[in-house]
Amino acid sequence: MILDYNSSRNTFILRVSRSAEGDPSVRVLMREHGLDLSTTASDGDNAVMFTHEPFAAVTFYKYGTTRAQEVLYPIWEMIERSWRHSSDRHIDVPMDKELWPFQKADIDYALDHQHTLIGDEPGLGKTPTAIAFCNEIQADRVLVVCPANIRLQWANRITEWSTRQLWNERIIYPILKSKNGVHPAAHWTICSYDLARTPAIGAELAKGRYDALILDEPHYLKERSSKRTQAIFGGARRPIFEPLAERSDRILGLTGTPLPNRPREAYTLARGMNWDSIDWMSEDAFRDRFNPSHTYEFEDPVTGETKRHIDERSGRHYELQNRLRGNFMTRHLKHGPDGVMNQLKMPVYDLIQLEETGAVKQALEAESLLGIDPEHDLENPDGDVLGHIAVVRHMMGVAMAPQVADYIAMLIDSGEDKVTLFAWHIEVLNILEERLSKYGTVRIDGRTSAIRKQKLVERYINEPALHICLGNILSMGTGTDGLQQVCNHGLIAEPDWVPGNNIQCFDRLDRGGQNWQVQGDIFVAPGSIAEKVLASALRKGQVVHKSLDHRI
Repeated sequence: MILDYNSSRNTFILRVSRSAEGDPSVRVLMREHGLDLSTTASDGDNAVMFTHEPFAAVTFYKYGTTRAQEVLYPIWEMIERSWRHSSDRHIDVPMDKELWPFQKADIDYALDHQHTLIGDEPGLGKTPTAIAFCNEIQADRVLVVCPANIRLQWANRITEWSTRQLWNERIIYPILKSKNGVHPAAHWTICSYDLARTPAIGAELAKGRYDALILDEPHYLKERSSKRTQAIFGGARRPIFEPLAERSDRILGLTGTPLPNRPREAYTLARGMNWDSIDWMSEDAFRDRFNPSHTYEFEDPVTGETKRHIDERSGRHYELQNRLRGNFMTRHLKHGPDGVMNQLKMPVYDLIQLEETGAVKQALEAESLLGIDPEHDLENPDGDVLGHIAVVRHMMGVAMAPQVADYIAMLIDSGEDKVTLFAWHIEVLNILEERLSKYGTVRIDGRTSAIRKQKLVERYINEPALHICLGNILSMGTGTDGLQQVCNHGLIAEPDWVPGNNIQCFDRLDRGGQNWQVQGDIFVAPGSIAEKVLASALRKGQVVHKSLDHRI
């Protein structure tokens, strides 16, 4: 394989042997890299591909001639920096704290960009990284926008890691309720996404000027039309108040899942943080380039009903990754050849298929009546479909709960000390809590305040009689730290149909401080929609991997 550059035509030319073992096929190069085939220059032994796009060509940098590498070097060098595992740059942290080498590399990258997305996988300490970045730029006023259940966790971490002011002079102000208002002199203001979008709080925040805006879990902003996205980045409508991004000199995004499910979800962040990185594309142009889809209607041969089918495809994965990493995203993996925490053993995941009891069979029958194809029908369901889905999801969760409880009881009776158990519905959590109460449980759900959540986690860690930490997938699956100190086995009683939320649960355990291999188990009924969704998630995961992390 040889990459060359034609300066007169501003074209990169890739010559690929059709017979060399390990070389990608012409079809793959066209679909996944956006290369065009020159039929006149190609022959039976070699395919000659070309592109005018440097972000597509840079993937093949190591195969480049001197001429090609000279042109691509600035992009390649920044992409390599996004992967770098360490930095010699001094970073200001308290005397009793120390950053991991890759965290220093993240900050080094961010210091040379106006806006940066730190996309490290969950469990790699993005919060201390962000605070240390603010130390280094000597930020006097910082606004943190984050999920509601981790506002107090942020306040605690700022107290631990900030060096900007003496502790007794520093004002750290988490806005817990709208009536609390905005502190006009706070050095650190911490606000939830939901409060930031309200006129009462958002308008007051927009009166301030910030040295840094930290967006924790900014994949919450994947829909440009949502009020929370417009509060941060603005939108087509006339805003009630100036977007918070425009009130901030630097933006730092922190998310381990920049693309929760598909490439098109990167658009809002790319536009908001570095629109130049995607050549100022419109959302439609971005989708057509990286994640095209076509919707058509057809008649169901059984029911005669008119149904919609979405044929969603993706391509140019490597070009998208290069645009992100080469412009504003630094990202590290925990495991594998490029991993920064290979002292953590690769997690083991498994599906536990439950028996078809009478209740489970009824739930399966109810699912079958919906006639849903998870690969297509869950992309943009209408209100009626969503209502039916909610009913059958609840029905299946309740049907499976007794078997899940029996399985957990067997684990503990067999000698397992601590397990972490996730579910979705309140009724399912109630069943599990009641059946497992004798084993000692703590419970975290949407009604648990941030202060109480931390106290429950500490009790679970410190009290030997508490064997089960039971919680809601969203409430306990995000912003919960410390479980990894005592537990390496996570189980999901009823999987979320958004696959990224399931992974977030296991990432509560697979993170720094874990000394054992993490085991993640998901309970499913054979043939259920959840089982099919998880199979679909595996395929989507391959696309996300290529768009963010895969290297040739």
